[in-house]
Amino acid sequence: MEATTKSNLKPVSLELGGKSPLIIFGDADVDLAAQLALKGDLYNKA
Repeated sequence: MEATTKSNLKPVSLELGGKSPLIIFGDADVDLAAQLALKGDLYNKA
């Protein structure tokens, strides 16, 4: 089992539910909010 673990481990990225729900209020800068939402969504994908 130890040899199998050492040779078959693969890095993975798991999503823990939801698809990044956000609340953006009416007085917000929508362009900035969209940019930050995208950065936040992709932050741990590298």
